[in-house]
Amino acid sequence: MICNPFGNEAICAHRSLRHLAERAATEGIPTIRFDYAGAGDSAGHDFEPDRVSAWVASIGAAADELRESAGVTRICLLGIRLGAALAVLAAAKRADIAALIAVAPVVKGKSYVRELRMLQRATEAKRNITRGDDADTVETAGFTLTAPTQAALSEIDLIRLTATPAARVLILERAELPSGERWEQHLRDSGAQVERLSVAGFTEMMLDSHESVVPRQILGEAIRWLGALRDEKSTVTAGNAESPHPSHSARARALNVLLPPPAAIDPVLGENPAVAVKESAVTFGSRSTLFAIVTAPAENMGAPVAKRRGIILLNSGAIHHIGPSRLYVGLARRLAHLGHVVLRMDIGGIGDSSTPVGAEENAVYPGHAVTDVAAAVQYLREEWNIQDVRAAGLCSGAYHAFKAAAARLPLSGIVLINPLTFFWKEGMSLKYPEHRVAADIMRYRTNVLRPAAWAKLLSGRVDLWESSQILLRRATILALTPMRTVARSIGAPLRNDLPSELQSIVRAKIELQFVFADQDPGVELLRDQGGAIARRLRAEGTLGIESIDGADHTFTDRALRATLVTVLERALCG
Repeated sequence: MICNPFGNEAICAHRSLRHLAERAATEGIPTIRFDYAGAGDSAGHDFEPDRVSAWVASIGAAADELRESAGVTRICLLGIRLGAALAVLAAAKRADIAALIAVAPVVKGKSYVRELRMLQRATEAKRNITRGDDADTVETAGFTLTAPTQAALSEIDLIRLTATPAARVLILERAELPSGERWEQHLRDSGAQVERLSVAGFTEMMLDSHESVVPRQILGEAIRWLGALRDEKSTVTAGNAESPHPSHSARARALNVLLPPPAAIDPVLGENPAVAVKESAVTFGSRSTLFAIVTAPAENMGAPVAKRRGIILLNSGAIHHIGPSRLYVGLARRLAHLGHVVLRMDIGGIGDSSTPVGAEENAVYPGHAVTDVAAAVQYLREEWNIQDVRAAGLCSGAYHAFKAAAARLPLSGIVLINPLTFFWKEGMSLKYPEHRVAADIMRYRTNVLRPAAWAKLLSGRVDLWESSQILLRRATILALTPMRTVARSIGAPLRNDLPSELQSIVRAKIELQFVFADQDPGVELLRDQGGAIARRLRAEGTLGIESIDGADHTFTDRALRATLVTVLERALCG
């Protein structure tokens, strides 16, 4: 049973933990992945009370589900970072925990909270942010720990616990930052059999989702250890205690859950809504290989069917269907409260969708993305009888929504949040990509009036070669613009022509809305590549643009994320 780390670490590790679960299953070990209360796909949010108790209770509920659905009688908990500490607390409440694997465990909660505070300060200093009235909260990468949650976490000290969490314990420490020696000795003194190993790969697993690397050594050691325990017939077994492999097949369940109202107001979503909402996990596509969560009004409580819209939320980079900072979860539930049906989907090879044959896993701009979006549109039209379907996404999700509209899929509208390119091809330069050129040009334009920037240039602290490459690429773009305008006016075919695609989308009567963080490079890209036609479409009201001041690329700031949700509600439902 896998116990996630907290917040952004859970997003980064999602792919690796899926690999772990699938590998364990192939070894005959039933495995469950789940989200704590108020995290991931589960109901609730960070600002509800008693979060630590709720997280520990979530582990207990998942253990009960594993026992019932897979028929196991003894359980091994595998926890990563904070998940390891929570697993220890949960194990103390149960008699069926036979073993524990702790990956880079948080041993002292107070040190962990201090670490998150330092990370927050570093982020705020980089972005020149001043804390407001909620200075007691800790926010890291869009996830929040309230003051009561910090206090509860600070009480955790695994070395002070008297109860042994399990008879057998494996500690997998980060090779570059070992910290479990004292806890290992404490466990031994308590009577547990303990193995502690230093393993590589943790840092790479915790990179941003599109860069994250599945840690082969961590997975390999965990599976080796579990297999040895299974073969000893001393721990993880199923219905037949004489068999080293499960003899009880997991029972599939229809997942259609009515979400309970939150115990506190979500600052991002506002007041507790009155309309009940349900969620379902679904698969669709030609071979049912695409995964999504459907959020919809409960029966007879939503908007009239004639006014109901279907809304597809597309992956931001390689982040799975919860979205950056769990943005898509709250947004989907808010839109469902308004009577609409929302599909939070994973493109093939990302999140929980299978990778198509011959395709690359975890590819952010895969060639099959438009086909996957088409399958989502078909699902909403056929299974939910919705004809008004719209697509939205952030970053690469914006790109895929744009390309789906350009391919004339039966969409009524698209909302593009901070796109970083309009034309991606395999092998595109990563050193001087379009969005970096745009971002640097925006920075140069701002710095030209700053004496400090000129002083830095004159003192030799600016890489003139790199700056010259940026300016050269910018000059090339500007030089080609009038040539492309002439070619377009005489009807000559053009490849990778943003004005033509914008016009094609508008002619198809697909509503087109951009949402930008004010300093995001996508603003410059649209201005440069869209040119006069983008300006004309905007003046005509067929291309909308909204800008949100002060936001970063993924809207990690809570107040600005709330603004984004309001803007998206207006764009998708107005």
